Amino acid sequence: MSDAIAVEMTSGKQDIKSDWKPEIATAPLYMQVAHHLEARISKGDFAVGSLLPTENELAEALGVSRQTVRQAIGLLRNKGRLSARKGVGTRVEAIEATNGSTRFIAQSRSELFEIAAETEFVIGYREMVSAQGRLAVDLGCRPGRKFLHITGVRYPANRGRAFSWNEVYIDSRVAAAIKDVTVARRAIFHYIEEFTGEKIHEIQQDVRPVAMDEDIAEKVGCKGGDLALMVTRRYYGSGRRLLEYAFQILPADRFSYTTTLRAEN
Repeated sequence: MSDAIAVEMTSGKQDIKSDWKPEIATAPLYMQVAHHLEARISKGDFAVGSLLPTENELAEALGVSRQTVRQAIGLLRNKGRLSARKGVGTRVEAIEATNGSTRFIAQSRSELFEIAAETEFVIGYREMVSAQGRLAVDLGCRPGRKFLHITGVRYPANRGRAFSWNEVYIDSRVAAAIKDVTVARRAIFHYIEEFTGEKIHEIQQDVRPVAMDEDIAEKVGCKGGDLALMVTRRYYGSGRRLLEYAFQILPADRFSYTTTLRAEN
């Protein structure tokens, strides 16, 4: 069975077979395994109420470590799709995520990767621009500096209701990183890092409320004037060189922001 886990019952023993392979240079491996298992659950390969194969069996079938499988199962448990009981196993609880929340505001670099891996940024426009006036101020750069400007809508992986409107400005010197990308299934800064071989050293994030303008509201299925959140991020390389400037506008009913505060010792 192509891209699937086949479970055969022979004398009471599960024989799991799979030709699934992880993608190269994409989301963390445990997330790829989680998405693969989600797809199988959605297709009915693993019915609600049934038990998944053991971690060892899944690891062997998928060619990954048991720890990777455990992390993937943990992710799906947090989404409400699986539950686990010691001595019983891992049970399928729901075809769709049931936790009722989606994190859009990342509090760490790894969470940015996670958000990007669970969505698709469909690039509808691109143009090389010269930073002038207000744009140069927003970018914090000298006037005349060249950037590749791309815009588009970010969707969930199943292309359901739009998550957000996204605009990105990429330093012209690294713009080739996404020259062939029309649908970004990873964070844009990941493409830049892969292209340059240099890690992003700092990500500066600003959050503020805005009212949707008519044009953007239409693109994400809202009404002009609706409340939204604007998240702006600046990505710096070594020497605090601005490599990427991006902002996304999220309708008010499509984001949540959670902060944990702990007392000092």
